[in-house]
Amino acid sequence: MTLTELMRNAPIAHKCEASMEFYRVIFAVVTALVVPVGLSWHKKPWYAVPFSTTYASLGLLPLPLGEKAWLTLSAVFMTSVSVSLLCRPWEQFSTNFGWVAYFRAPNTGKRVALVMLLIAGIVYAYIGAGSTFRRLIELSDSNRIFIVLSGCLIAVVGCGNMIAKIVKPLVDEIENSVATGVLESEIREFVSSAAHIGWIERVLLFGFLASGKPEAAALVIAAKSFTRSTVISQGGRLVADYYLVGTLASVASALLVSCATRLALGLPPI
Repeated sequence: MTLTELMRNAPIAHKCEASMEFYRVIFAVVTALVVPVGLSWHKKPWYAVPFSTTYASLGLLPLPLGEKAWLTLSAVFMTSVSVSLLCRPWEQFSTNFGWVAYFRAPNTGKRVALVMLLIAGIVYAYIGAGSTFRRLIELSDSNRIFIVLSGCLIAVVGCGNMIAKIVKPLVDEIENSVATGVLESEIREFVSSAAHIGWIERVLLFGFLASGKPEAAALVIAAKSFTRSTVISQGGRLVADYYLVGTLASVASALLVSCATRLALGLPPI
């Protein structure tokens, strides 16, 4: 590569590096805060707060951010402590530290937590608002990202009402059968949870199909059928028809939208 080519490509490389640093900060902060929540560690703040602070430090301090790194790290610490205060009462660490775990000032603790969350929010906004807005503009300028995002929203949310109308006659029959005692009341719970399961199902189906992995999409359907098979067998033919029609409508909508999305991206439909 000639010197002229290196100079021409330097701004692009610098832009990519800056973008990677931005996303490293975002992922470091989110991971530091979300992982303790997922593990219910805020009931054990002596786990949650050190983990959040340590992980955020590993993600932020190696970057040339200067005072912004320390401000963000302080905000992460305050956020973790605040969530821990809001999650009291805590599990005891040991008999020697029981007075720490059961700090007797719930109202005061909540006020302190809310104030700290407010301060942390201001710090996040001060540091990240401008960069986040610029990155969102860059992402919105990407035709491919916008097409995929729109396709996912169409498949998951936009098709939901259509699927509900397709299965409505079967739902009405199931409701009548439950009301008359022909079917057990547990079937109603099976039907009411179908919409939320359908959202997750279409997210997975669209993701696999749009990325050209139809075999993985088939595994989603197989897993769903396996987990719901017991209730289907108890409900008889009516519930089986409802499950079959709903699943086929959900799969068909995700398939059609994913094919359209791939064609829009200049890829083969499957």
